Amino acid sequence: MEGLGEYLWRVRRANPGMGGSSEQVRERYGELARAVLAAPIDRYLARGSEEAYLELKVTLILLAVHESFSGFIMAGEATDFAAAAMAPYSFSLVDGVELLHQRNAFVSEMAQGMDYWACWTPLELEAIRSPIPPHDSVFQALLSALAALPVGTRAHAVDALRHLSADPKAPRSLASLCRLETQRHGLDVTESSRAILESGLVVPASDMGAWLAGWTRRDLLAFMAQSGYRAPKSWNKERLAEAAVAELPDAVRTRMVESGAVELAPAHAEAAHRLRGYLEDVKETWRLWLGFGTGVVVES
Repeated sequence: MEGLGEYLWRVRRANPGMGGSSEQVRERYGELARAVLAAPIDRYLARGSEEAYLELKVTLILLAVHESFSGFIMAGEATDFAAAAMAPYSFSLVDGVELLHQRNAFVSEMAQGMDYWACWTPLELEAIRSPIPPHDSVFQALLSALAALPVGTRAHAVDALRHLSADPKAPRSLASLCRLETQRHGLDVTESSRAILESGLVVPASDMGAWLAGWTRRDLLAFMAQSGYRAPKSWNKERLAEAAVAELPDAVRTRMVESGAVELAPAHAEAAHRLRGYLEDVKETWRLWLGFGTGVVVES
């Protein structure tokens, strides 16, 4: 508990903005560490494996640096991080109606004095479900690859998979696909990108035309000039890209490799597309649980 409190304090100390003296902040995070370790995290999420509960607690620790586990957490992006981090695991939602009532009561109370919360409508029972991913072999193969990654890297991988499956014709570097919410938990993006590539979830991009489609016309003109090919300035972006692929294939390929651009691995492409839908289906469940079901209580 003391080690965890020290960790939370040191990470938070590197992110200015919290009031109070250094000793007061340290004490506050010591109390938070005690609360996280004591939290009955299986109260509303039952039938998880031992590994699932361990990683769920790790996820709470990562979030605890910047978040308080109250209704206000629903307004941020912590839900996406938690859903991504816990994607490989199954839990049965218990007493979801109780969490739903707490959520609706919180939103109703906040809406009386804040316009932001007034835009939130009451949630119906149909909006929440147990976070149990599909059991077919194709989807489970994707989840197995994700489960082998550390929690933070896993969230980064899901960031990448969600983007690449939504726009598979636009290869990007893994570093550019890591959301700020994922990075702010102390992720080493370079190391994380290496691990994701080694996992086989993505592969180096091969479609030079698709990669160049993300360039601006000015970038294309400059690149071609640097490579010794002077294209007419009257050419539009599409014609410039076609000429670059046709006339400078080696230069384009080298630049694409250096950029770290990736695309979905063919073996996981279909499952990655389905992963986006699954995460959307369980998003409200994770939002309710983070706000009202973690059991993390810090005495004031």
